[in-house]
Amino acid sequence: MKLAILSDVHANLPALNVVLSDARRLGAERVVSLGDLVGYGPEPAEVLQVAYARIDHFVLGNHDAVIAGLMDPGVFNPAARAMIDWTARRLNPRAAKFLAGLPYVLTGPSFRCCHGNPASPAAFGYVLEEGHALEAWQATAERFLFIGHSHVPGLFVLGHSGTPHWLEPQDFGWEENKRYIVNVGSVGQPRDGDVRASYCLFDTTRGEVFFRQVPFDLDTYRQALTRTGAPVTGTYFLKIADQGQPQPLREILDFQPLSREQVGNRPVAEEQLGRAVRAARRWRIGAAALLVLFLAALLGAGHLWRRARPATVEFAALRQESLPPPACGAGCLPRPGRTGPVSAAARLDDWTVRLTHPERQQVEVCPDDAPDPGGPAFRLASGEPLPVVLESRSVAAQRGMRFQVQAACRSGKGFQGYAEIALVQTGVDGVDRPLVHCPVEKLTADRWKSLRRSAPVEGLREDGAVRWVLRGQFAGELLVRDADLHRTK
Repeated sequence: MKLAILSDVHANLPALNVVLSDARRLGAERVVSLGDLVGYGPEPAEVLQVAYARIDHFVLGNHDAVIAGLMDPGVFNPAARAMIDWTARRLNPRAAKFLAGLPYVLTGPSFRCCHGNPASPAAFGYVLEEGHALEAWQATAERFLFIGHSHVPGLFVLGHSGTPHWLEPQDFGWEENKRYIVNVGSVGQPRDGDVRASYCLFDTTRGEVFFRQVPFDLDTYRQALTRTGAPVTGTYFLKIADQGQPQPLREILDFQPLSREQVGNRPVAEEQLGRAVRAARRWRIGAAALLVLFLAALLGAGHLWRRARPATVEFAALRQESLPPPACGAGCLPRPGRTGPVSAAARLDDWTVRLTHPERQQVEVCPDDAPDPGGPAFRLASGEPLPVVLESRSVAAQRGMRFQVQAACRSGKGFQGYAEIALVQTGVDGVDRPLVHCPVEKLTADRWKSLRRSAPVEGLREDGAVRWVLRGQFAGELLVRDADLHRTK
């Protein structure tokens, strides 16, 4: 399995969107967050919404913990406390309740994930020097330890000599009798003198780790700071972007790790990846009814943690039986059929629509000649950045078949956000498995962009229906036409 492991998003929405798109493009099957989704940044509610839509597994960070009421804000410096107070006012009680339920530790075969030093996860200690690394290794047994917290990517390695060695970020594969502590860096608040968002890809089968640093839109982040009135006194990476003068790390750390007395007998909740994967599958891309119930109950009926909204709604396809598999070289999805807005009273024969906030979102089918000639198009519109899903009726498929997911897209009025098309298979066990993620990127308003991606190379590994899915979170309008599943083998 290929995991994308990220940390320290800190309410930076542009950086999170870029990292998630990059990870999916590179084939990440699951995404793990090592904590601190909130704090520092200007868009905590928006980041939480994207995270719950697109991240599979979470552990608790110290900024998450203070919002959840699990930690005294007094352990942060005054500037950080001001942001904590502001963030808490931006979020509703559902945020604190969810964050309070996150585990401190996530484990899997040969690896362990937590926010800070694994020797005492609830203390949120840093791993900055060799002594810290030895303490972490002595308290754990796994070959790989993945952490964040310091916002500086790199790794400690322990080999035959018994002496830890710090290495700058570099891709590597495991070696016999060696152990590794991998700091994945920070998505939203980098502190290593590089203003790009940092995360890691981890191939659990091969034991290989790849560091990624991707640029994000600094101007959009600055505009969000201004628009929201966040009381930010000094965003480190923006100073680097403007002045190019990095400071020593210890001068910019704003958190005092908890003492043994402060931690006390607090239970340290752990979660195993296998169990977490099964839990995630029950609500991610799963049965439509379960997804609707989950979003309505857990996500507070719409725009996640900020204020109450109308419940998520689904306009299910009128026909539910699977489409027959196409001949090799042919497409299999029917055109939308009727035109006009999709609603409970005007559903489509073969397409299902899910809206987070039906009063602020709309999906409609445009005629063949609108917005321009070339066939009917879906117009997906949203008054603010909210999740939306459009998916086809299932297509029967057998082991060995290969499909290409395809569409043509262009931006409409005011489009801003992310979207992707995906090929999803439902196995004989009823579990949904994403096979292809194709980000919808670099769109323009005057030209259709063709998107195509095939999988798997060797054909399907098992029998099970497949379907075309578009999911995203954006404001403005997105136009989609020529949506199809093309059988290539």
